[in-house]
Amino acid sequence: MNDMMGFIIGIVFVIVPIAIVGTVVYMIVQSAKNKDAKFKISAKTLFQIYLFLISFLTLIIAVIGGATAIKAALSYQFGIPFSYTLYKANDFTEAKMYDPYLARENFTPCYEGDPMVFGSNEYCFNTQLQKTDLINGLTIFVSMVILFAIHQFAITRIKGKEKLQWLYKLYTFASLILYSIIGLVSIPTSIYQLTNFLLAEPEKYVQSTPEAPAMVLGVAILSVPLWIYFLKKTSDIKEED
Repeated sequence: MNDMMGFIIGIVFVIVPIAIVGTVVYMIVQSAKNKDAKFKISAKTLFQIYLFLISFLTLIIAVIGGATAIKAALSYQFGIPFSYTLYKANDFTEAKMYDPYLARENFTPCYEGDPMVFGSNEYCFNTQLQKTDLINGLTIFVSMVILFAIHQFAITRIKGKEKLQWLYKLYTFASLILYSIIGLVSIPTSIYQLTNFLLAEPEKYVQSTPEAPAMVLGVAILSVPLWIYFLKKTSDIKEED
């Protein structure tokens, strides 16, 4: 959960300033073009900026939460190493070499979680992590989808003449760029990690299991349809122009 929240917070701190700066720059440019017009921002304009910005943020956070839930769910179906990269447990014989006085009852094979056997080696994993990721991922996904739907509904209630077309276009293009980049990265990465996982031989695992493909696979599953959706929306805007 901490890693997921850190990622979400990172996205917010990156995207929000960019969105604000982009909006301000656009308004300055528009004001420069219309020198005779007074530069002011109405409450309706600010409200629409808020609606599109929150729609943008809630959707990307929903993708992160959904991918986390998919990762946890796939671990039950295809095994823990498919969703979580595991690291080798401490070996008592090796530890004894560094500390001759070490007693077995004082030896800790895992600093976190419990030892589990995969292939011919023992690896450490906290089984509670599966349930935690599934619950947290679903909670974030469902709550963000609901918030996204509410804000999108509010956008549809804005009358045609009052709707800021430049803001709608900015939102659509920004979403297209975001999900196309995510798709371009996640598709080949998921194929590589999945192929590497399937071809790896368990008995040859050394310090860790192969890199788990489930998370990036979940991101690809959720982001590609959004990529296609915003590509269609962008195409519609072009046809209207």
